[in-house]
Amino acid sequence: METGRRRGDRVRPRGAGLGGWRATPWGRLRYLLVAHTLGATLRPGRRSSVLDIGGGDGGDAIPLARQGHEVTIVDSARELLLRARDGAAAAGVDARVRTVHADLEELSADPLPGGIDAGYDLVLCHNVVQYSADVAATVATAVRMARRGGTVSVVAPNPAMDVLAAAVRRADPDAALDLLDADTVRSRTFGHDMHRVPCEAVESALREAGCPVTHRFGLRCVTDLIADEELKHDPAFFARLLRLETALCDREEFWHTARFWQLLAVRD
Repeated sequence: METGRRRGDRVRPRGAGLGGWRATPWGRLRYLLVAHTLGATLRPGRRSSVLDIGGGDGGDAIPLARQGHEVTIVDSARELLLRARDGAAAAGVDARVRTVHADLEELSADPLPGGIDAGYDLVLCHNVVQYSADVAATVATAVRMARRGGTVSVVAPNPAMDVLAAAVRRADPDAALDLLDADTVRSRTFGHDMHRVPCEAVESALREAGCPVTHRFGLRCVTDLIADEELKHDPAFFARLLRLETALCDREEFWHTARFWQLLAVRD
């Protein structure tokens, strides 16, 4: 069921290509790896309450609902929330998935939209901060929604991989040099400019909000350096690549340059 009033600005820009991107090998890897890393905070057999800020079509939320967790997805794109409800119904978990049509800014206001109550066991803020004009405020809002002792997960594109992919995969050192100190980069999936947000800035914002980081991960540490896209579609190669990416995701020497960084933090 969807709740919420009519909204203004979106939590983040959306592109028609999101569904297609999720079906690609690199999109599938991103979601499978997040499902793996969240195992560091969700106890098997225990039902948790989850808030997915900017959760779109439920790519992260629906797998959690399949595990028995109660999930609320907040997004400003109504068409993506429709997809989320359809996906939850297809997975047989629609009773555990609620959608709320709202903007990020409304989560920092009182009263909260759509009957939401702060105090979630797990708050997801995935692929949101790179579209925010005020990263610290966005992080503080996510922390506000977590209970004391609850976990906040933040995911965003890693600026280091912008440079590495241009130099290594595309063999374009000039483009890599231009990206080195660039403030923004164009998202091919959503068709909008994104801020290049280092994980250190978000870790600092989490700490200031009383939510120190407990785990650091890299998502797709090597996949984006492999130029052969067709090879990634081969099921046997994909399985081998997933095993490697899973093994690399929590190793510091690799997560620093992965396509996405992920931080898990626990609210004091």
